[in-house]
Amino acid sequence: MKLKLGWGPSAFAVSVSALILSLGGTGYALTSAPSSAAIAKPAWHNLSLANGWHNGGFGSYKAGFYKDGNGIVHLRGSAAGGNTSGAVFTLPRADRPSHTLWLPVYAFDGSAGGLEITHGGRAFLFDSTSTDTNVIGYSSFDGISFPVP
Repeated sequence: MKLKLGWGPSAFAVSVSALILSLGGTGYALTSAPSSAAIAKPAWHNLSLANGWHNGGFGSYKAGFYKDGNGIVHLRGSAAGGNTSGAVFTLPRADRPSHTLWLPVYAFDGSAGGLEITHGGRAFLFDSTSTDTNVIGYSSFDGISFPVP
């Protein structure tokens, strides 16, 4: 038995289509982008700043948080000018970590600072200076997230 293979226009079209799909995956035919109406915006809640802390300014959001569907709490905004011996804010009971966390923050003039969040929900700012001047000057909560039980 003799097999005859041809190379006509339809064979060329099938070959090119197979090559394109193999390079780009099958996502062309199997997926579609969700509509913007289907994506819900998170419900941010304001944090009440305490002990002399106020919004850090510089166009940042007011200090706030939300908890997503996976139980992850997300922080945003900033604080400045307070007393580091007292809590900056306290998270609601349902949004507190199960243990004390020490998280990095962006502080005044690009320096590093830290945010301690206790299992009781109290949050404290600190930095490497003996007077905590960098975090008092400005502290950003943007990008901080953590799981809750």
